[in-house]
Amino acid sequence: MLRLLKNHQTILDNIILRIKNLTFIVFFILFSGCQYFKTKPESSLARIQDNYLYFDDIKNMMPKNMSKEDSLIYIKNQVFKWAKNHILYEKALINLDKNEQEELLELVQSYKNDLLSHYYQEKIVKALMDTLILDKEIKDYYDTNKSNFKLNQDLVKGRYLKIKSDNYNMNDVIKRFKRFNDNDISFLDSISLQFTSFYFNDSIWVNKNTFFNRLPEINNYIKNRIIKNSLFYQLEDSLELYLIKINRSIFRNDLAPIEFIRPTLKQVLLNKQKLEFISKFEKDLIDDAIQQKEFEFYETNK
Repeated sequence: MLRLLKNHQTILDNIILRIKNLTFIVFFILFSGCQYFKTKPESSLARIQDNYLYFDDIKNMMPKNMSKEDSLIYIKNQVFKWAKNHILYEKALINLDKNEQEELLELVQSYKNDLLSHYYQEKIVKALMDTLILDKEIKDYYDTNKSNFKLNQDLVKGRYLKIKSDNYNMNDVIKRFKRFNDNDISFLDSISLQFTSFYFNDSIWVNKNTFFNRLPEINNYIKNRIIKNSLFYQLEDSLELYLIKINRSIFRNDLAPIEFIRPTLKQVLLNKQKLEFISKFEKDLIDDAIQQKEFEFYETNK
């Protein structure tokens, strides 16, 4: 065991020594500056045995608009990173036995094959797969799987506005906010600069807390009363008037409305469609290879 530790220590000492030997090169970089590499792009930055690192090897990776000092620091770091990787690679070739190296190379080749195959497959999917999901498909999937779409939050459809208590349009604003027909909406939009804040999109389901977080002055008891009874609520303090109207509300563990989860349903169907497309694409590849006599499968009796 002690002998093994000494061997590893010797290896580490050699690595450290070789990296330290690169200090001369780094000092050369620091004193020569970036202009050196512009006039002599083929000049090497470092050497590990017969392997050389050139400025051209790293210049395209350098971040834009770096100062001279930062550029030199970046170059220094890249030199030492390159040196460390090469030295460790050489040590691995020496100290890993043949079986270990072969196993690792098989993993590398397998990863390379998987990466190229996946990239090609994704490219084909983007180019050829029909991504159109019809409303009927979404509705059918929703109806078939309703039990899976329970809410984990409270939702409301509602509107509100906050306005200064001394606003000269106050009576008209209250009347139009409560009635809220098309003419009322146009009028309220036209004077919206008079409001401290407002939200009029009351046909969209939103999280209850998201809706009421814009109205922190209203306590939880009042919020729950408004939601439960779908009330119009009016609250006034010394500075502002709050107008709130909840049209509908649904609660945690209720069935999620289809319009609220439509984007999720569409993505689920797209993923399902993608898997089916890939499965057919892979089958067609195999069938085509068999027809072209590029692929043969030899059945065995074992």
